[in-house]
Amino acid sequence: MTYTMSMNTKQAFADQIRAAAKRYGTPYALARDSGVNSAVVGRFLKGERDVTLTTAEKLCRALKLELRPVRRARKGR
Repeated sequence: MTYTMSMNTKQAFADQIRAAAKRYGTPYALARDSGVNSAVVGRFLKGERDVTLTTAEKLCRALKLELRPVRRARKGR
């Protein structure tokens, strides 16, 4: 199964991760605790790149955030 995000959803997700990361401490500490390469974390936090679902899961785990799919209602319902 493939999941896709709209640009608005993707931006909202990235904003939430970035806000939690600021409260967490340094990008290096987040990289260390999440197991994600520090360059990847740094570029993501600067808005220079997106992350994969696997990377997002690792970041959320370190930040103690829950990552879960949200189902949208279909049109006409």
